[in-house]
Amino acid sequence: MIGVVYGREVGLTDQRIDLFLAAFVADGAIAQSPAGRLADKYDRRCVLIWFSVLGIASCAVTVGSAGVGPGLVPAAAALFGFATFPIYSIAAAHAHDFANSSERVELCVAILFFFAVGAIASPLVASALLEALGPTSPFVLTSAGHPMLVGFGLVRMLARPTRAERTRYVYAPRISFLIGRLPRKGREAKAPPKDGHP
Repeated sequence: MIGVVYGREVGLTDQRIDLFLAAFVADGAIAQSPAGRLADKYDRRCVLIWFSVLGIASCAVTVGSAGVGPGLVPAAAALFGFATFPIYSIAAAHAHDFANSSERVELCVAILFFFAVGAIASPLVASALLEALGPTSPFVLTSAGHPMLVGFGLVRMLARPTRAERTRYVYAPRISFLIGRLPRKGREAKAPPKDGHP
């Protein structure tokens, strides 16, 4: 959310800021397909852990690229988007695995509430860190959060096994839920009618 400020702080031109943000979003969208296949095939907590590890690595690359020069910043942003975008959708799918039909509305509300709290608080904290400690500090903050997710995932994997029957992974975008509904509409249109009639 403070990508434009970060881009200016590391010396990007307006055109490169556009490329920086586009690379982040585009690779985040590209990551949904392999992330979904992995999340449907393996324990979703394990997939979350590995995406968090990749997220830590992408933060390190982003911090390092800022010191090398502006040319590598969009490439680092692409890696960062690939690593971090699917985490919300995988976590939501895992939560729905353990919910029944009567709990799904409340579960969605709870997930959105906690996301909203983070979406409000994170830019305030990140902008304060950016001003106090420099442009790479928001990525240091992000990388500090991922080990907590890794640790929590490992603890939960030891506490109980994953569900044998799981909900199908569906991309849940963090910005526009209208966009997230479009693929589902396409699947519904292609699905054969349940009663055998067109």
